[in-house]
Amino acid sequence: MDACSESRQRKDGAFHFPVFHRKHQCVDEDPSTIHAASVSDAGTVIGNDKIHQGKYFMAIRLGTPAVFNLVTIDTGSTLSWVNCKRCRIRCHEQAAEAGPELDPHRSATYHHVGCSDEDCHDIQADNGVPYGCVDETDTCLYGLRYGSQYSAGKLGRDRLALGDNYTIVDDFVFGCSEDDRFYGREAGVIGLGDKRYSFFNQMARLTTYNAFAYCFPGDHRAEGFLIVGPYPQKLELVTTLIRGYGRRQHVYSVLLLGIAVDGKPLEVDGRQILVVDSGTDDTFVSSSVFYALAEAIASAMQDKAYYREYGRKVCFRPAGGEPVNWRSLPTVQMQLLRATLELPPENVFHQQSTDRICLAFQSNDAAGVPDVQILGNKALRSFRVVYDLQKMTFGFQARAC
Repeated sequence: MDACSESRQRKDGAFHFPVFHRKHQCVDEDPSTIHAASVSDAGTVIGNDKIHQGKYFMAIRLGTPAVFNLVTIDTGSTLSWVNCKRCRIRCHEQAAEAGPELDPHRSATYHHVGCSDEDCHDIQADNGVPYGCVDETDTCLYGLRYGSQYSAGKLGRDRLALGDNYTIVDDFVFGCSEDDRFYGREAGVIGLGDKRYSFFNQMARLTTYNAFAYCFPGDHRAEGFLIVGPYPQKLELVTTLIRGYGRRQHVYSVLLLGIAVDGKPLEVDGRQILVVDSGTDDTFVSSSVFYALAEAIASAMQDKAYYREYGRKVCFRPAGGEPVNWRSLPTVQMQLLRATLELPPENVFHQQSTDRICLAFQSNDAAGVPDVQILGNKALRSFRVVYDLQKMTFGFQARAC
């Protein structure tokens, strides 16, 4: 089994899956040499197209015969879904590199979730969807919203497999999307939120420990991973895991006590709860913290001979027009309960070009989410992030992938 398809259950009972950046060699190989179990059974792979900027994907396969799909890993949502054939209303364009659309009528192991099924009731109640059912076929309907995006269709069960013909879950519950407004070109979403029917909790029933961990590589040449179950207990930083946030009972959160730039604390009350969301790129903080952070970053950048561009985002260029010197850029420290998360410049800024970088933090007011703060995946790239639901702790380990 090659490294690109090394999904497996380890001796300690944990399930281990590879996770790829969109530019990783495992999803950017010559079609004549790609292993069938790595990304696609059709021989097509991800090249340099931006399937979905700022997202991270894993390869799954559903059905019998198995259909390979590339899906976003999202801790901020619960129900998993993929594009299904015979789109009823409107469906997003799926990149060929993300695999073919699932045709449930061609899967020998697919069956609908019934309207009286417990999963039907829970999923509809959790997502604020009024009762929906196709009475003629006793098929439960679902609807999900992601801000201005959504997915809707029929709930189904099918065989979920990962790796080299290794079946992980039979009767895996997921959404067969037949109507959506979705801005990416991946096949769908794998939800790891804290609900009984999420990917994580369906996988966790097969493990000996209630936890999952992942590492999203910052360098496209590196390989990341996702583990469900037991994990190595040695961690650099550990803070308290907060289950839920306001009405969002399915999310995972941490308590932020304050932020510093190059070790100098911001002169503002930074205490707030951050939802850890692997499906969101930037980090969104309250407006008062954001503007204090932007000013502190701008001051530090001016001292290093960078000038600020004013626009929708906070961006900088070297005053002399030379390429960005990443070693000279400021660092950001996020003070959590009992732990300080040290973010290197690569986790603080996006590189827009060789001579332009932009801050990977935004105000939640400007983003249209004034009621929630989010710790996005850019800040945590190359960290091993552990969600321990038994100990109710978050763990972080730098330079893990």
